Amino acid sequence: MDHVLIRKLEHLTGSASGPALAFGVESRDRPGPLHKAGAFPDERVWVQLHGGLFVARASVRLCWVGEYSEVADIRSRTRGSPIHDVDEFWKGRPRYGYAGVASLNREAWVEEPFWAGPRTYGYEWVRLEDEKKRASWLDRREPPRGGESLARSFRAWLDAR
Repeated sequence: MDHVLIRKLEHLTGSASGPALAFGVESRDRPGPLHKAGAFPDERVWVQLHGGLFVARASVRLCWVGEYSEVADIRSRTRGSPIHDVDEFWKGRPRYGYAGVASLNREAWVEEPFWAGPRTYGYEWVRLEDEKKRASWLDRREPPRGGESLARSFRAWLDAR
């Protein structure tokens, strides 16, 4: 099973030698894909930036799903990782709801970032449970109009590390 973790460029963590995601997080006011079906050890996770650029991959080490009564409960599960300290990542999340937190390992930048996937409609996590969905998310596409700006921003972000 493959998954897609969707992050904003400003919430990406790591260095030029590799990402330092450590966790994939989904928190919503209603159950989302990760909360509903989970993720399991050694399943592949692709990292897509908002805008459609795939930049990294990782594997699931362990996944927790559950309900939460305050965002601090979810944030505490990421303690010790870079994403824990990215305040902007935690702002604007539902005060209470449903969450999934997947610890990640074997993180690596993809050699050639590529464009793929449909619109995300606000999801942070997508499960690619069948071949049709996998193809719609991972088959490479031409960059969207204005997409080169995101690719340049990602390269600049990477070069600054």
